[in-house]
Amino acid sequence: MPPEFTRSVDISIQQLHTFRKVMECGGYAAAAKVSHLSTPAVWQHIQALENAYGVQLFERVGRQVKPTAAATRLHEVVDEILVRLESAFDVVQESHSEEAIRIVTGVRMMIEDLAGPFARFRQRHTNRLEIRHGNNARAEELLLAGETDIAMSLESGFQQESPLIHYEPAYLVEFFAVTNPDHPFAKAKPASLRSLVKHELIVTVPGTHGRNALDHALHKEGLHANIAVETDNSAFTFACVRVGMGVGIVAGRLNGELCKGLVIRSLRQQLGQRQIVFRWRKGQLLTEPVLDLIDEVKQLDNSL
Repeated sequence: MPPEFTRSVDISIQQLHTFRKVMECGGYAAAAKVSHLSTPAVWQHIQALENAYGVQLFERVGRQVKPTAAATRLHEVVDEILVRLESAFDVVQESHSEEAIRIVTGVRMMIEDLAGPFARFRQRHTNRLEIRHGNNARAEELLLAGETDIAMSLESGFQQESPLIHYEPAYLVEFFAVTNPDHPFAKAKPASLRSLVKHELIVTVPGTHGRNALDHALHKEGLHANIAVETDNSAFTFACVRVGMGVGIVAGRLNGELCKGLVIRSLRQQLGQRQIVFRWRKGQLLTEPVLDLIDEVKQLDNSL
């Protein structure tokens, strides 16, 4: 057998786990503590990997280490391999009916979109659902820590996507303005961006995908928003609208529970549609119940 097919026999799974911990912890001593190894053992594992790959993986920076470009590339590959190996234990088990499925999502999405699909899933499965609230950053944190199975959120911009997380389309939502029936914008004709910026707005915080879409559209038309309130989730936006604090800009579904009693003006033409996406760790093998739950949620695209 040619040598190139046998190089991996010199690498152990333990060494790869150690490498990942050093990447996460930023130092040998910190990685040793969480891995229950000695610091010299961690150093030996890293040295063995450097010898096997023929590259330097870390550079000393004070008491910590800085990953090289080679280490960053290797980490993306190694993380996916280890996640796949770890999730294989769940997939090969004969029964998954008693396993909890851990989910992170937004408040508005849970209230308006997901409660129905989750209820239909529970009619077919006995798996306990553990549902937690979290924005994009929190969802990514929990995924990378192995504390949740899947997350659902508005798609991120390309530059915001993590190389360690898999993204898959779930269903479409659209942008719209929401306000009280007696607000002047409720009767504005047409419901244009030019008429919208005459009023105080309730928008998501800078850096979010929805805010970026609004800012881009306003910039294109040479308009400036009169921002009264910034929120980090749509449910907060609806609460502010109901007490008369301004016109809310939301990405969601026009027939949602939170829309009842309010006036909805579509901004699809100005801001377009966006995907809600599933997110899970790259390499993670999903069990049959999780796959069924994903398929159930995807049916929401048929009712937009």
